[in-house]
Amino acid sequence: MNKKGNKIIEKFFSIISFGFLLILFFLAIFFAFYIISNQIARLTNSKPLISIFTIVSPSMEPNINVYDVIINTKVSSEDDLDVGDIITFYSDAIDTGGYTITHRITEIVETEEGRIFFTKGDNNQEEDNGYITFDNIVGKKFIRIPKLGRLQMFISSKTGWFLIILIPAILIILIDVVKIVKVLRIKRQIANLPANKEVARIREQEDNKKIRAIVEKATNFNNKR
Repeated sequence: MNKKGNKIIEKFFSIISFGFLLILFFLAIFFAFYIISNQIARLTNSKPLISIFTIVSPSMEPNINVYDVIINTKVSSEDDLDVGDIITFYSDAIDTGGYTITHRITEIVETEEGRIFFTKGDNNQEEDNGYITFDNIVGKKFIRIPKLGRLQMFISSKTGWFLIILIPAILIILIDVVKIVKVLRIKRQIANLPANKEVARIREQEDNKKIRAIVEKATNFNNKR
C-alpha cells in the first residue's frame, strides 16, 4: 500500500477515534449531571431537573412511538404548563403498576385547592380517567429521541455489553497498530540512509576491535598462568 493510502487510513481512524471519544465525553457529562441531579432529588424529596423515559406504549403515536426516548425537564410552577404540553406523570386514577405515563394536557381547570390537569394520549379515543395535580407531574417533554430505546434494550443484553466493550477496544488496537507500523517504517527509512549505514558500519568495526582486544587480553592472561 502506498504512502497516500496509509495516510488516508490513518486519518480515517483518527477521525473515528476522536469522534467516538468526543461523544463519550459529552455522554459522560450528561449522565453525570443526570445521576447527580436525581440523587439530589431523592435526598431532598424533590423532583429531578432532568428525567429520561423510554416509551413502551403506542398511546402517543404517531407523535411519540414505542421505543422512543423522552427527556423531560423539571417544571418549576403551574404557570409553566399549558394545554397541548406533553408531560410525564404518576396517576392515582390509572392502574399503571407504579410506572409513569407520558400524555398530552387537554384541559386545565382552576380549583380552590389549585389547578388540576386532564390528559389524553394522542392515539387514544378517550381522555385519561380522573385528573392529576401539579405534584404528580415529573416533568415536561424537552426532546424526543426516536428509537433510542431499542439501543437501550440492546445494550442491556449480554451481546450489547460485549460489543460496547469490544468495538472501542478494536478501534484502539487498530489505531495503535497503524502508529507502530508508521514508526517502524520511519526507523527503517532512517536506517537505510547512506550516512546512517556508514555510521553503523564504523560502530560495528569499533565493537569488533573491542571484542578482539578483550579476547587477546584474556588469552595473554591465560598464557602467563
